[in-house]
Amino acid sequence: MKKLFVFAMVIVLFCSCGIPKERVVTVSNVDISGQLNDYVKVVDATYKFTNDGKNAFITVKFELTTAPDGKLCRKKHPEEIRINAISEAGDVLDTDIYGFETSRTETAKLRDLLNSGKLGDTKSISFTWDYFGSESNKQIASRIFNEATSFEVIDGTFDRCSRLSESTTHWDDLEAVGSSPDTGDDWDQVLNEYEKYVDEYLKFYKKASDGDLSAVTEYMTMLERAESFSKKLSNAEGSMSASQMSRYLKITEKLYSLGDN
Repeated sequence: MKKLFVFAMVIVLFCSCGIPKERVVTVSNVDISGQLNDYVKVVDATYKFTNDGKNAFITVKFELTTAPDGKLCRKKHPEEIRINAISEAGDVLDTDIYGFETSRTETAKLRDLLNSGKLGDTKSISFTWDYFGSESNKQIASRIFNEATSFEVIDGTFDRCSRLSESTTHWDDLEAVGSSPDTGDDWDQVLNEYEKYVDEYLKFYKKASDGDLSAVTEYMTMLERAESFSKKLSNAEGSMSASQMSRYLKITEKLYSLGDN
């Protein structure tokens, strides 16, 4: 499972890939493969694929339709729940194993829905795909943001404990976000710096969007700082506390919001 990374959105301003910023799809009776299909459904609704020029995103709402008979186990490898977009012609725009997938935090939301939810309860789960840097991925991204009309869900994580070997772990052994008391203060400091950077970036983004040429001189500095935060935050998942991870995601959501402007 890929780790969480800070999103260096400065790239968007200076690297246009000709891909629309969003694609709205209205779905019903979405196919779910794997064990997850026995317990949940995707709520019929309108959803939005978005991207920031580097990563693509979609948030999907799942509803609990059948309570599991006993707790489920998860596969250690691969540990993934992902989606593929589908075109109007019925083509599956397959992003393969490293496509739109859930973080451990998002997967844990489904765990809670399955093991603790009541029938009819829902959870909104976010999927992310890092497609930047690969021409083949950019081609698929272009098709998704120009042609997608639906999507499918692929569950490669859940299964009944009795069917899995010793290479599995009960969900009770998986924490949504790990804690690291020895580095807690360090993460708080990193998050303080990260939030300051994001606030500065938002001002930079507005200047660039308004055609302010002074933004050009700031570009390399902003990019270097983004790369620095990417390295610092590459180990965020599994080492921040739950409250720190929540704060990290809220700060990052400020960057997501730029795609809606």
